[in-house]
Amino acid sequence: MRKFISIIALFFLFTLCVHIGRALADVAANTQIVSEATLTFDGGSGSQTVTASVTVIVSHVPGIPTIDSPADGTIAYAGADTDLDFTYTITASGNGPDTYTIASSVTGQTNTSGADATVAGSTVDLGATITVSGSTSTVLQVPSDGDDTDGAVNGIAVGDTVVVDGETSTVTAISDPATGTATITLSTALSATPAAGVSVLEQTTVTVTVSSGTVVTTGTNIVVTAQTTASSSAGSSGADEVQATYTSGSATLTKFVRNVTDPNGTTGATSFTVNSATNDYYTGGVTGVPGDTLEYLLLVDNAGSGDVTDCAIDDVLPTDFVTLVTDAYSGDAVIYVAADGTESPLSQDADTDAATLSGTTLTVNVGTGATSTAGGTVAASESVFIVYQVTINN
Repeated sequence: MRKFISIIALFFLFTLCVHIGRALADVAANTQIVSEATLTFDGGSGSQTVTASVTVIVSHVPGIPTIDSPADGTIAYAGADTDLDFTYTITASGNGPDTYTIASSVTGQTNTSGADATVAGSTVDLGATITVSGSTSTVLQVPSDGDDTDGAVNGIAVGDTVVVDGETSTVTAISDPATGTATITLSTALSATPAAGVSVLEQTTVTVTVSSGTVVTTGTNIVVTAQTTASSSAGSSGADEVQATYTSGSATLTKFVRNVTDPNGTTGATSFTVNSATNDYYTGGVTGVPGDTLEYLLLVDNAGSGDVTDCAIDDVLPTDFVTLVTDAYSGDAVIYVAADGTESPLSQDADTDAATLSGTTLTVNVGTGATSTAGGTVAASESVFIVYQVTINN
């Protein structure tokens, strides 16, 4: 029987301890619990009273912070250590201000070496408190934290973002007395007036930067997996994982030719349409005689997973043997054909268009956004080309 009673007693004690632990977590840290007693007595000269009080300061009960999960991201690879930023939202926990540690690391990487993940600031300080009775939907009543000089209540100050019952708002005003009840005014009214015992938790964002490292095979995506956690003395949040994808372009240049005067050729025949006419162009096996007109076609093809930029073609003309036909296309020397088939005639002069003949070198800036001074962009899986004509010298 004694053993049975002892078991019941232990169970009651365990239940009481659990309840006390929860009660502490339902009262804000730094709350001053003042208990005052009064003694009334008559010492022979009439009724008298004396009082005695004691103050208990509620300790901080740390909690595990929460961390959101941003979407995976994609960016074009722009060289070694291309950075891609991810914004994480960290929300405080517990019953008072705390410092939370944010950590991020690379857990996987493909088609690259040297990838890295870093956090802008390894720790964040976040406030937290708990409501008492008397709050409204915009003015929260909370215990004073005992410090009326810092303009903050348990680490929460004007301009901070707080979460109350799952709703987010900005703090617009703070009343911060040394004792009693403080107030936190919100920019946006809550959907319901919070009762006593509701957590008011500061929220902030941190930036995790994932660096690509150095690509191994151009034209193929780099994929880096990074893991981020937020922790306090109470423990760590569940690790959140994001994937950073870096697209990589890989352009090739193929030079074709056809004999306009006497069509012939044996190698690499490929059909292209220019100036509303479809003809076969060859990578080899074309013959000609003095006086024949040749048409060269230079094809830029991006078979990679990302854009290629600053694209410019330099073609050195063998002027000992050929002469550029400067008016081959209704007064222009070059036709540029964009990825969608749009044709643009260009002159060889040093003017505002994207083609220039300087000495023996014909330079044509190609791709979207190309100008007379800069190359443009050829997107993944797209191709562009130029054509121009020469005559074989007599």
